[in-house]
Amino acid sequence: MKSYRSSLLLLSLALIVHSVNTDLLNAQPSHIHLSLAATAKNDSTAPVIMTWCSDNTEGKQFVRYGVTSDPGKKVKAVKSEYSGKTFFRADLKKLKPGEKYFYRCGSDKAGWSPVYSFSSEPDTGTFRVGIFGDTQDNENNESFQKTRIITDLLRTYSPSLILHMGDIVNDGSRTESWFDFLDVTADLNANFPLMPVLGNHDVQNSKGDDFQKPFQDFYSLFNLPGDEVNYSFTYGDVRFLGIFSGCAQAAAEIDQVRYGPGSAESIWLDEELSKAENDRNIDWIIVWMHYPVNSFGWSNIPKWRDNILPILEKHRVDLCIAGHRHVYERHLQARNGITTKSGSGSALNADDGTVFITNGTAGGNPTGPGGKDIPTIAFTPDKTMYSFAVMDIDSDSITYRVFDQDNSIIDIFTIYKGVLKAKN
Repeated sequence: MKSYRSSLLLLSLALIVHSVNTDLLNAQPSHIHLSLAATAKNDSTAPVIMTWCSDNTEGKQFVRYGVTSDPGKKVKAVKSEYSGKTFFRADLKKLKPGEKYFYRCGSDKAGWSPVYSFSSEPDTGTFRVGIFGDTQDNENNESFQKTRIITDLLRTYSPSLILHMGDIVNDGSRTESWFDFLDVTADLNANFPLMPVLGNHDVQNSKGDDFQKPFQDFYSLFNLPGDEVNYSFTYGDVRFLGIFSGCAQAAAEIDQVRYGPGSAESIWLDEELSKAENDRNIDWIIVWMHYPVNSFGWSNIPKWRDNILPILEKHRVDLCIAGHRHVYERHLQARNGITTKSGSGSALNADDGTVFITNGTAGGNPTGPGGKDIPTIAFTPDKTMYSFAVMDIDSDSITYRVFDQDNSIIDIFTIYKGVLKAKN
């Protein structure tokens, strides 16, 4: 009898241990993604921010990081709550330039994530930027299955950071869509910092007091510089500026298109571009947004172009990337309203003006070939496609490559500056 009771006790203890271990496993941090914080110091690397969600809210959570696969340094995370979920954020500062770091999130009590890695900002040499957007979970991408194909391909190019052109989700009011996006893109965004701008599908579309207002899901899930919707940061020798174009089509009907003359955001952009072009440590200026400057048909919003283009033309902007239209288009370089007709080749001179790109789609339904009849068009493919891009940047050149969902190259061009002059 005593032996039977002992066996029952041991069995009960084993079940309890199994249950605890299962709970810890299920409670492991999820939705892990990286972003970059702005830094004012020219001699420091951009801080990297870790954001994650955890079902286990007891006790403190941390990031352990280091240059080996068994990271030892520890940073305490800040906890916040939203929509019944608990979020954590930890900032890694004073990173060594050009170093590969390994990290994991969580705690002994709450469970630990797998070990991920990222590379810190380099102090010299070339770095790579991944580019995608319009990942919205619409009728042909309900579970982000098309987005998964694109992000899996983009991950193989090991970018230093990623720019997203907006329309992250199809309906920003659906909290589950934001989490589904982070689930599907986890292997990408846990290893490479994600820097998105908002699209019209990501914000309030109903006209009224909250029109064009971002949903709280965005603020809770994405930790970005500045006010998080219009922001800038320096990485390497590049100043990146992400701007919020709102719901430009609907806004045009009620004279609420963003970046109007004299608005706070237009003054901010003007000042940021002035500082960037006068900074001797900045070689390139890149702006990205959702609504394109050059477009046609229903995507052509004259008021948006009228608001934003004069600010860009006032300054030296090397590359302006947009989304919204689910096609890939490269437009002729323009300076002071004049296009460079020789700029349709694969070698471009930065002195000839800004290159305007419509980046295509990584989930939203492709909408047909691009606008071949637009006077500004330099190149657009004949077929419809999902697509993404990577650009390699050094002090003398930017090489921009575009790929379709089969990883076939669609377009390639290089912008040269300094002693390297473009020859078409």
